Amino acid sequence: MKRFLVFISLHLFLFLLIIAYQAQANEDDWNVITSNEFIVTTKPGEVIWGDKLSLIIRKNDCARMNIVFSFSTKKENENIKNLQNKLIPIKINGHEEDLEVEVIMVQPMFNYMNLVLMQAPGLKNIEKMISSMMAWYNNDNFFGIELVNSPNFNPKEYFDILNNNWKLDGLPEKITEAQSICYGPEVIELG
Repeated sequence: MKRFLVFISLHLFLFLLIIAYQAQANEDDWNVITSNEFIVTTKPGEVIWGDKLSLIIRKNDCARMNIVFSFSTKKENENIKNLQNKLIPIKINGHEEDLEVEVIMVQPMFNYMNLVLMQAPGLKNIEKMISSMMAWYNNDNFFGIELVNSPNFNPKEYFDILNNNWKLDGLPEKITEAQSICYGPEVIELG
């Protein structure tokens, strides 16, 4: 339980750091934010204002990253907090695959909105994941995540908008920058 609380606290800290930084940053650009333990590369969504796609590198593991993204919702559902720690299904660029993400935080915002933070399971090899994301982006001319139905989950019960897109232009360069910060002054090349 203590480990879980530390995990949630770190993610909440990162989220608040990102929001605070984003208030000052150009909303169309990739941003690289550093803390004591993490380097976070973020991009705002195109559909839902304020929602971010975040690629998180731990400073002690510069070759792998977490993928975290948020979906804000104005939909009123008193059970939305029950989504926390649940796996929910998604599609990337409309492709039917058995993809699930874990809801790591449900945070009320203002008096009329909830922010739902989700994470792809496991750490991803940066080079392979960025290559896959860019292949999707270049092939379909967008990178989008859609919340989809499953036997145990209907996203329309919790979310008023079920999809978000992110422009990935400049992502390889920003991830290279983030890895360079992580490793030190050496130059990192993505293959």
